[in-house]
Amino acid sequence: MSGPSVIPDAATAGSPERAATGGAQAVVRRIIVLVILFALVVIAAIGLSGLLERAIGAGSELVVSDAALARSLAFALIGAPLAGGLWWWERRRLAADAGERGSWVWALYVAAMYLTSLIAATVSLGTAGVSALDGQWRPAALASGVVWLGVWVWHRYIRGSATTGPTRLTDVPVELAAVFGLIVAASGAVAAIAVVVSQALVGVSIPIAESPHWITSALQSLCWFALGAAVWWWHWFHDKAVDAADGFALVLLVVVVGAAAAATLFAVGTICFVVLRVLFDTDPLAGVLAALDVAVGAALIGGIVWVVYASVLDRRSRHAREAGRLVVSGVALIGAASGFGVIVNALLASLSDPLTESDPRTLLLGGLSALAVGATAWGLAWRPARHVDAQEAAAPARRTYLVVVFGASAIVALVTLLVIGYRLFEFVLAAGEVGGLVERIRAPLGLLSATALVFAYHFAIWRRDRALAGRIARRRAVGRVILITNGGHDDLAARLRSETGARVSTWQAADPGALTARDVPAVVETLHGLSAPRAVVIADADGTARIIPLAD
Repeated sequence: MSGPSVIPDAATAGSPERAATGGAQAVVRRIIVLVILFALVVIAAIGLSGLLERAIGAGSELVVSDAALARSLAFALIGAPLAGGLWWWERRRLAADAGERGSWVWALYVAAMYLTSLIAATVSLGTAGVSALDGQWRPAALASGVVWLGVWVWHRYIRGSATTGPTRLTDVPVELAAVFGLIVAASGAVAAIAVVVSQALVGVSIPIAESPHWITSALQSLCWFALGAAVWWWHWFHDKAVDAADGFALVLLVVVVGAAAAATLFAVGTICFVVLRVLFDTDPLAGVLAALDVAVGAALIGGIVWVVYASVLDRRSRHAREAGRLVVSGVALIGAASGFGVIVNALLASLSDPLTESDPRTLLLGGLSALAVGATAWGLAWRPARHVDAQEAAAPARRTYLVVVFGASAIVALVTLLVIGYRLFEFVLAAGEVGGLVERIRAPLGLLSATALVFAYHFAIWRRDRALAGRIARRRAVGRVILITNGGHDDLAARLRSETGARVSTWQAADPGALTARDVPAVVETLHGLSAPRAVVIADADGTARIIPLAD
């Protein structure tokens, strides 16, 4: 049985792509309907928020705007019925046609409105809470938060319903919501710690500007922390975002680990900079310690987030762990290279006559701090002395990382060369102006020296890895896998994608047949033994799997 004679029949019988889209006309119709539904829901929420604000805030405003009331009435009494009617029509289509639920447009609508309502509710309720702690009554924020919370609950029900829930991107709203909650909670925690540290430093430094009482400020920051932590916990643990293993979830894990590492390393570098300035700088102590409060909070919270998400990433596939390590290595490399460039800049500043009365010692201390922290983190993540075998040298993630690093370094070096050339000709053509040549080019020259060093090292590593990888007898691996099952196997597709590195698409089969998690190792082993560019994995009724390699 040849591939071309079988696959078209399977695609016609059960491909969700064909069943879900139904042609270009159906796609256009879904886009128009759901964009209108999104707009009507937003309009209705704004109108209801305005009316609820009038109800709970009656008597709190000295001047009542009739125009605002008219807008709220129009939005609520026209927008809400239209949104309800359009939703009733769309719900009937979702219940009658499974292809509607499998549409990418429907999945994107649910994800977008879920996140929009959650963000609006969180921001509004948080604003109302921190205003209440400050003794202010904000009925508009409270009303908006309550209404948008209702919209979120409604779309949460839509997402989880067996009748209306999308069959694509099912976990994307939960994963993004967990990241949003984490950002709000981390920001609130950093602000709260910064307030406490700033209060502790009052005895040794003078506050730059007057601020509310520190207890009130700390409680307001803790309010944001509690709200964000509740959002994060609900989606991370209750909705099992911690266990998501699809490709998008892995990307989010790597991004969060990289962002947390960047925040932590930058904060630790700032702390080291402050300590060095206290020991060796002559500037006033109040100005030197000004950045310490936020740096301490960011270092603590960023480090906690880094450790927690790195531990989750460690339980994923080897490719995901390698991607996380390389992202941390790249972040640390940027910090180390920046510090090296700043050191060169400071050393050149000590040899020239600066245009302003600036002390290059402060610049030097900043460069030393960035270099020390960045180089240490880069050494722990990259481990330059570690032995690299041929298999690791041929890994796509490592090769991509090396190409990106020395490619970006080459681009930066080219730009700095142009800047140096411009400064050089500017100095020659404007001989009478103030400022020496070294003073003009020291900043881009420091950046050029750092990027040149980074480029040379990583280009040498790339050439060595290419030589090692060339010793492997490379065969043509499977680039795309078509998984044909009776549905509900997104987790198996994700595992196949992570274990083989191939693009995996799932097709719906009319006949019964199901693969289980214990079948994945055998399927992966068979796929690794194929040399075809594409393969079809069919789940038979007896629970076994047939693998059909396809030619170009």
